[in-house]
Amino acid sequence: MEFVKVAAASDLLPGQMREVSAKGTKLLLANIEGGFYAIARKCPHLGGNLCKGKLQGAEVKCPLHGARFDVRTGKAIADAKLLFLKMKVRDARSFPVQINGADILVGV
Repeated sequence: MEFVKVAAASDLLPGQMREVSAKGTKLLLANIEGGFYAIARKCPHLGGNLCKGKLQGAEVKCPLHGARFDVRTGKAIADAKLLFLKMKVRDARSFPVQINGADILVGV
């Protein structure tokens, strides 16, 4: 596994998230209470862009069907909904994050 710089720590304030790329892998990077976390950008349900979702605390909500994930672990918290149907979702892939000085590195 190689750790790649994706951002400066000063670029992401607590409670914010953004899309980053590490060696061609598109990720959602979030700052949760001063800790940095990375998960796959695509929702494992139908590929919605989680970076366009809403971050509340440590949870991101997919903008397509409302599935929710813990950005610290990638664990699915709530299933997707389409009208009155609930659809089971897999956990989002999470990636290890390291801080090196002022840089945020993600392992890919």
